[in-house]
Formats: sequence, structure tokens, C-alpha cells
Amino acid sequence: MVKISEQVRQLVVSKILDGCSQVSVAKELKIHQTSVRYIYQKFLKTGEVADAKRTGRPWKTTERQRRLLCKTSRNNPFLTAREIWTEAGIMPEVSLTTVKRYLRQNNLHGRVAAKKPLLSKQQIKNRKQWCRSYLSFSPAQWQKVIFSDECRIERHAGSRTFVRRPINDRFRSKYTLKTVKYGGFSVMVWGLIRADGTKVLIRCPRILDSVAYQAVLCKGLLEVYNYDDIFVQDGAPCHRSASTLKYLDSKNVCLMSDWPAQSPDLNIIENMWSILKGKVGKRYSKNADELWSVVKEEWDNIPKEYVEQLYMSIPSRLKLTLKNKGVHWHY
Repeated sequence: MVKISEQVRQLVVSKILDGCSQVSVAKELKIHQTSVRYIYQKFLKTGEVADAKRTGRPWKTTERQRRLLCKTSRNNPFLTAREIWTEAGIMPEVSLTTVKRYLRQNNLHGRVAAKKPLLSKQQIKNRKQWCRSYLSFSPAQWQKVIFSDECRIERHAGSRTFVRRPINDRFRSKYTLKTVKYGGFSVMVWGLIRADGTKVLIRCPRILDSVAYQAVLCKGLLEVYNYDDIFVQDGAPCHRSASTLKYLDSKNVCLMSDWPAQSPDLNIIENMWSILKGKVGKRYSKNADELWSVVKEEWDNIPKEYVEQLYMSIPSRLKLTLKNKGVHWHY
């Protein structure tokens, strides 16, 4: 049914008040005579032609019960909607869809939880102290910092993968993600980036000890390192072993020794791994050697402008970490 606009309703009333019959008004405005009669009777009764505000179906729950539902969710955000409903205790018989709607109306949406490293109080303190110390670094000083890290890239990763498909085609081969037992195969890589867009990627042995790591540094770091650069590595055992530190010292590598633990969000090369995994995951590899070729190709395809943008993001990372009282932010 087509809704009659308020302007037409006012015209109906004005014509009837001017002496026109309801039949003639219906013919002239091309609307049903019953609608004309309804509009005019409503005007006589209320003095209005607009639709009254509709209240809809009444709530099955009280305001207090809805507040309790939201409070239960905020106290334990990892509860499912059904668990929240059960734990709230005093909820009446409403559907699970209704419970979810209550929560969404209060900005409590179900989402996939982001994974971040667990931080101790001391680690949080160290992160804040580190951010304060390097907040005064100028862009020119950050240009001299070299970021590095290791990453394992799997052919069949366990992360969620989304597919756009028609309805009822979930199990059609074209739209299914192929899996293998025991996680498939993977390659371990070590990477390095510089502010000028330089990218280095080295394939590592599956187990990276101090000796193997020093061989990687000899092949990957020393070829691009300048005497005034600062080298960043995390606190992995092979990084902070006595032999590795002695090796770096013998090569006159200036190491950022106060790098805070559990801080992947401050190491901009982590964003490179995210981009790389996303691209590699969309390509097929039948063995580890072929996977390495794909990884190397996609690494080389990451534009140097992206690396430059990562370096420009460093000051905002430090400020956001301090604003968030030392815990991880969205980086």
C-alpha cells in the first residue's frame, strides 16, 4: 500500500472544509474514498493529519534487566550471548536474537578478538619509559634505525580466512579452504628494513640458534649496515646470547640495547609480516621450496613507499602507547 503524504492529507482536509464532497476529492486526488473519509475523521477527532508516533511492541524486559545484561557482558566480555543471558539470571523467556539485539543497542557487538602479547606490570613500565625516551627522536634520527625480526610463514595457517560466495554453496570445492594434517609446511625467514625502502629477506633454518643467527646477520645485515646506523632486534634467546652480542660488537654494530620486551606493535617490520602473510596465503605452493619462492617474490613486490610510511608512523605509535598507559594499541 502506497503511503499518502502529509501534504496530500492536508489538501484533502482543506478541500472538504471548502465545501467539496469526499467523493469528488477522492476522484480529483486519485485516492480511495475510504482513505479520504479516514483522513477527515482523524482531523475532526485530533486536529492533526500526520500519523501518530507508534510505540511498537512493548519490551518483555525491564530497564533494570537490560542494564544487568549489559553489565554482565562488560564484566566478562568473552562470554557468548547465551552465557550472558544465563549468568544474568533474572532474564525472562526471550529469544537469543533478542538478547543479541539488546547488547548491540548498547554498543556491545560480537567481534573476533585481536591477539596481543600478555604484558606484566614491569613490561608495561619499560614500554612507557622507552617511548618517553625516544619521543624526542627527530625524523632524521629514525632514518638511521634498522628494524629486523624473524617470522614463520605457513602454507596452511590456522587463522580465519573469508570467502565471498553465493548462498548454499558453502561446501562447493571452489569456495572451500583446503587443509592438511599437522599444519602443512612452512619457512622461517629473517627480514630487515631501512627508512630508504631497502628490504632484505633471508631464509633461516627451522631452528635458529646463535650460530645460525650470526650467519644470517653476516649475510643480511652487514651488507647494508652503515657505521652510524642503529640496529633493532627483539629479545629472542639467539639475539641476546653472549656470543651474538660479542659478534655484533666485533662488527661495530650499534645495537638498541633497551628495546622493550613484548613490543611487536613498536617494531614496524611486524606490519610487513602481516602484508606478506596475506599475499602468500592467496597463492598455492606444493612444497617448502616453492613456498619460499612465493614469499621472496611477494616480499620484493611490497613497494618501498609502504616502508617509508611505516617509518613516518613511529612518532604516533609512541604517543598512542603512552596515551594507552603502556599497553598495546591498534598497531
